[in-house]
This record gives sequence, C-alpha cells and structure tokens, in this order.
Amino acid sequence: MTNDEIVLGLPDYQITGLEREQGVGPIRARYTGPRLCPHCGRRRQRSKGIVLRRVRHEDWGLRHCQLEVEIRKWRCLDCGRQFRQRLPGIQPHQRASESFQLAIFRQHLDGINRSRPGQREAIGAATVERYFRHGLKRHFSEQHSLRCPPVLGIDEHFFTRKKSFATTLCDLRQTQNL
Repeated sequence: MTNDEIVLGLPDYQITGLEREQGVGPIRARYTGPRLCPHCGRRRQRSKGIVLRRVRHEDWGLRHCQLEVEIRKWRCLDCGRQFRQRLPGIQPHQRASESFQLAIFRQHLDGINRSRPGQREAIGAATVERYFRHGLKRHFSEQHSLRCPPVLGIDEHFFTRKKSFATTLCDLRQTQNL
C-alpha cells in the first residue's frame, strides 16, 4: 500500500497536487491502475484525450475535499467503441466518491436528520436521502444472500383447528444428521 493510497483511501491513485482554495481543498490525482474496455474486456486502446473529473471526497478534519482526477477517453482497437476510463471508488455519473457517500450514510444512520449533514456539506437533503437509501441497499445486500438453497426442505405442522398449521423451510445441505 503506497502513501497515496493511505491518504486518499482509494487504490491505484497517484496524487499530483494539493491546494487550498476558499475552504475547499482540491486534491489532484491520476489513476494509474489497469484499464480495460468495459464492452469487450480487452486492453488494446488508443487515447482520445484527457478529461478532468471533479467529485466530492471525504473530509479531512474540518476541510471539505474535492478530488480532481485526470482520466482519459479511450477508443478500443478491438471492438471500436469509445469510453471513459472507469475509476474504482467512484461510480459512473456520480458527483461524490463512495467514501463520501458512506460518511453521509453513517451520519444519517447515527440519528442525525438529513438537513443537518446537508447544511454541513453543502448538499441537499434529498441527496442525503439518496445516499442513505443507496447505503441501506448495499448494507442489506451484504447481510442477506439472495440465492435460494439447492436443496430445500419443507415441513408443515398442524396445531389446532383455530391456529391451523405452520410451515417450516430449511436448507437441507446446511443441516447436520443427528
């Protein structure tokens, strides 16, 4: 792990400059990781130019940080399609890094209402809500698997005429023979 990865919290980034402008600290960086065509997965590309992408990044203490990343536009020589380089830690079409969105999610999860982080970070309450819902979906998908077990056991128990019955479902591959 390099010093740049420790400072940014993102893999395969190289810091090219740090400044402080009007209370916001822009961090200039360049992505140095592997580049693959998102359409065909191959590595043969031709550069079409450099684009500067600006996204909000997690704060350093009380300083708001903005990450300015130099990315390239590429043309794949195998499939002929053009694309912009994908960045780990920054989703396409997003104006904030995943670590910034996670920080807002944690604040709102801790009980801070959505208008307060919005005022602190100069974002709207609806944006806080959107980051929170995205964080809940990610958290829920990590906790709960959507896969159905390959061998499913079903058992029904009849109690009384009023209470009718109860159905039990279990994964038979996970159960042990007693």
